[in-house]
Amino acid sequence: MESATRRRNQKVRKVEDDILGNECDDENKQTRTQTHYDSFTLFSAYIGSAGLIYLLMYTLFHSFPSAVKEAESSENKFCEERARYHLENITSFGPRVAGSNANEVHAKEYLMKEIQKIEKQHHPSKRMEIDLQITSGSFHLVNFIQTNFYSVYRNMQNIVVKITDEEESDDSFLINCHHDSVSSSPGAGDNAVSCSVMLEIIRIISRSSVKLKHSVIFLFNGAEENMLQASHGFITQHKWVKSIKTVINLDSAGAGGWEVVFQTGPEHPWLVAAYAESVPHPFGSVIGQEFFELGLIPSDTDFRIFRDFGQIPGLDIAHIANGYVYHTKYDQPRYIPSGCLQRAGDNLLALILKLATNPKLADPGLDRHGSMVFIDVLGFFMVHYPVRIGKILNYLAVVLSFLHIYKRSANYTPKELNGKSYVLLVMCSVLVSLVVWVLCTFLLGGFGLVMSFSGRAMFWFTHTFNIFFVFIIPSLAAILRLHQYLKDYFWKKIHPCIIEEIHFDASLLIWSVFTFIMTTAGLASAFMAMFWTLPPLIIREYIANIINPDWKSSLSTYLLVMLSSIAIPAVIMMEVFFGIFSLIVPIMGRSGTELPPDLAIAVISCLFVCLYSQYLVGATYLCSNMKSFLMFLASCFAVSFLVVMFTPLGFPFSGNPDGPSPKRILPFHMQRKFHDKDGHITKTDSGLWILNFDYLGNSLFYDNEFIKNSHLKECDGPNCGLPYLIPVGHMIDPKQSLYNINNEVPNVSPLVNLRLTGRKFVLPEVERFTFQATGPDHMTMYIVPHSGIELVDWSIDRGHPTPVSKRKDSNETLYFVYYSHGIKPDKPWQFYLDFKMTEKTDVVSEIALCGHYLHGDQHITPLLQRFMDSLPDWTVPNPWVVTYNLYQF
Repeated sequence: MESATRRRNQKVRKVEDDILGNECDDENKQTRTQTHYDSFTLFSAYIGSAGLIYLLMYTLFHSFPSAVKEAESSENKFCEERARYHLENITSFGPRVAGSNANEVHAKEYLMKEIQKIEKQHHPSKRMEIDLQITSGSFHLVNFIQTNFYSVYRNMQNIVVKITDEEESDDSFLINCHHDSVSSSPGAGDNAVSCSVMLEIIRIISRSSVKLKHSVIFLFNGAEENMLQASHGFITQHKWVKSIKTVINLDSAGAGGWEVVFQTGPEHPWLVAAYAESVPHPFGSVIGQEFFELGLIPSDTDFRIFRDFGQIPGLDIAHIANGYVYHTKYDQPRYIPSGCLQRAGDNLLALILKLATNPKLADPGLDRHGSMVFIDVLGFFMVHYPVRIGKILNYLAVVLSFLHIYKRSANYTPKELNGKSYVLLVMCSVLVSLVVWVLCTFLLGGFGLVMSFSGRAMFWFTHTFNIFFVFIIPSLAAILRLHQYLKDYFWKKIHPCIIEEIHFDASLLIWSVFTFIMTTAGLASAFMAMFWTLPPLIIREYIANIINPDWKSSLSTYLLVMLSSIAIPAVIMMEVFFGIFSLIVPIMGRSGTELPPDLAIAVISCLFVCLYSQYLVGATYLCSNMKSFLMFLASCFAVSFLVVMFTPLGFPFSGNPDGPSPKRILPFHMQRKFHDKDGHITKTDSGLWILNFDYLGNSLFYDNEFIKNSHLKECDGPNCGLPYLIPVGHMIDPKQSLYNINNEVPNVSPLVNLRLTGRKFVLPEVERFTFQATGPDHMTMYIVPHSGIELVDWSIDRGHPTPVSKRKDSNETLYFVYYSHGIKPDKPWQFYLDFKMTEKTDVVSEIALCGHYLHGDQHITPLLQRFMDSLPDWTVPNPWVVTYNLYQF
């Protein structure tokens, strides 16, 4: 037995010598001559393969099915030409802010007219019901963009369509879009495109003879951009809600592109299966879902309202491409490519027909519990399986990895490495790899901070290829250089081939531990770590050794085995990171002034390189001329850095009308009035208030006549005396805003007014203040009780009032209320506040009531127009008039 083992080990050493192209003349030598693979060839192949995968992603992501024209369409075929006709008409009304004529009259009437046309031609076996809901209410919005506030709405409009067979079902499912838009945006991608698709699908289904087992409800909600108000009114008040078993929410964070499933559930894994088995062009990943659930995306959709207030499971589907035009004047139909509506329509129609005939809609049985692992493969098909099956696969991968390392350690004799020494070296290699990751991340993160402060922040915003040259290349170079150093000083007494095996097993162990931890934590995305564990182990250590035991004997076979072993996880990871970068890069243009975006992009890039290259850098120990290859990478970085610093390719923004990537600015013509407890005005001012969405702030406008004469605003009053539309002071610091005071007063109506109409004690220590508020259709209210006074109850919403999250530099207890209405109410807004008096004081509370004039003739004043005219073409302002009225009671 010992003789056979000795012969085997001698053969192993002979193979190792053949790999390295030399022979060992003396068995007792501590080192062996090192003749290695060519580093340029090997790593060029690695980088090239990654580039090809990325190019494939990019090509596929920008490809769409052929748009069907009306002359070519059949009764059961989605027709993009008809849907695009609706898109052009809806966006022709301009920005459709809730409360505006464009939204409450023109868009509503157009949708009603088109739906009524369809109703007149529906199939005899179908029944269509149309309902115009006018809804009012209030709710507490928690964890919205990392804050919370209260939302009050009145007379918001929803158009609801229900299609059933002659024999009406007790069960239904909901399809939702929103037809309103933000101020100054035509809202083609967000979200007229989804409403246009829904109109065409209503036409198809209503005319189809296909029997529907369940009813289909289509909701065209009129106030999503108003902090999700209309969907709340529907799901809490509409007469058809009780029959709804699931919801498909359609929204957008861009314009066009593939629509992605980025939220599912809660639980109900059969929904993912229904999507995966029905749609012809699936796209989505549970990784994206968990990424969104972590709150890393500064946005939200109606899906959370249906889920949290209606307890209804569903699928949240959104377009994410071209986020540069999201919520800007550029969100126009021309930026939505041909075939995009066709793709979305084909998918949605197939999914609706699947759900309409699926018995699990009425009773999912055991499929109402648990979650689903899902990932599409290049948009061709979707792999999906229950998390419980995923746990078995994940733990199996972990066990096989540990068994492999144990088996490998038993194959070494004391003359080379005994088992304990081998395992110890694997553990050392694990530690070394983690240290390399940490050092690389800190190095690149520090470089990202330097770029943020260098005057070239966000140099990758328009020219995203700069990320590759300025962040990814130095990340790879840093990793390779650190491993080269370890090779020369830490591993110098061990044969390079053995080091490579040690590094592979260490990588396997790292991914196994990740798999175990993520699986134990209940993360469905643990499948990614499992894919980095199982395929490399099986392909390299089993299949390759069976087909060709000498696969390391040449560079070509080594490359073939290594690249094929990571092909599956590499494609999946590249697709995930492609989607993340497609979403994150444009978001950095509206992520606020507090987060250095170069730091975020640098760290994400570095982590991607660390994870993607973990197996590949083991080849460093088999390579020659690494110094020359590292010099090549350093040269590429140096040239790219100079290009970024000293040429227009490093300028972050672009006003190119064919592909804009503009800087967002919020300019307001503001008027403020401060009242004392007797109602007298103690201070008033007006002027241009400027907020920026991005980290660069006003640094690119120092020569602008309006900005150079402005000054940083000192905080004065609740929320710094500034009328934010939503409480995002933690993202867009009020102290970083500019206020150019002048004598131009905006001429607006109706004026904001807050009047105390009653005051009485409802408990010995609790006094009720009753108010009446009037003003425009969008108002915000700040309530700041005096020290020693507590707000214990109110009529705004049920439950004990909760203040917003405090800014890092503020100690005030501030309650934030967002108010809006659609159709103008007959009566003013009335509410009461109950204060607990723990001490006597002249002033119980300060209340600021702010008016936001988001549309109509008062939307833009001459002052705002002059400021916008002074801006370069690579900016996109979103202006309106605001007023701030502070009262003391």
